[in-house]
Amino acid sequence: MKHHPQFWPSLALIVAATAWGLFWIPLRAFEEAGLAAGWATVAQFVVPALVLMPIALWRAMGGRSIGIARISSAFCLGMAFALYADSLLLTEVARALILFYVTPAWSTLLEIAFMGRRLTAARALAVGLGLAGLYVILGGDGGLPIPRNAGDWMALVSGILWAIGSLRLRQTGERASNFENVFGFFLYGTIAALLLTLLPLPDLGRAPSFDQIAGFLPWLVLVAVGFLIPVMFGLLWGSRQVDPGRVGILLQMEAACGIASAAVLTAEPFGWIEAIGTVLVLSAALVEVLGNRRA
Repeated sequence: MKHHPQFWPSLALIVAATAWGLFWIPLRAFEEAGLAAGWATVAQFVVPALVLMPIALWRAMGGRSIGIARISSAFCLGMAFALYADSLLLTEVARALILFYVTPAWSTLLEIAFMGRRLTAARALAVGLGLAGLYVILGGDGGLPIPRNAGDWMALVSGILWAIGSLRLRQTGERASNFENVFGFFLYGTIAALLLTLLPLPDLGRAPSFDQIAGFLPWLVLVAVGFLIPVMFGLLWGSRQVDPGRVGILLQMEAACGIASAAVLTAEPFGWIEAIGTVLVLSAALVEVLGNRRA
């Protein structure tokens, strides 16, 4: 049977999005095993960066770019994901995912403000749905609609920074190979995650000892080689081969999978507030994609 040209890239995106939706599981596992929250996040960046470093040096010696010049977008995206990873450890998984996935609303507002995009009915509806989901999650219990802990703040800010980084990437028209994008993401994500450990938040924990690092290292390398690096390559490769509208739809698998898995595998509260917030935020993303996709 002959597949559609976008079949394999679409499948890669589905697998990558599903895997990212389960990213909270290894993060929580490392934390429960004794690796402090902030340093569990650092490990998810520094180990993949070190694994890829020999290839980066080989490319650099051959005069090829390795992605370190893309500071404006790579650091912003790295900081966004570092904040997101920390939020998964400092608040409920479902809340972190929902607050992060208000990103389409921020992206739409930024595009209208800085790229001259027209405020269509679809974009207005997407923003409205996203902000409604935000209100439900933050104020659905009758309180003020503001983040209630450091994890909530991190998840909210991470979505805004991800929107800014993505906008910056589009404004500059940067073109890079998959390796440059992946290595730059992990390299600048390492710097961002280390900076976050300097925040005066006891929940982020202390730096691990050398003995702890030695004990965790085989598992960290396994996660880097078997999960983080291939997922990032698959995500970027698929995104280049598939039209943006389909990419936006397929990537919603991450939020759906993450929220569903958290509801099933954790004892964290998941009631009607979280359910309504999930529906609103996912609907906002789908409306933005379907309402504004080009023929």
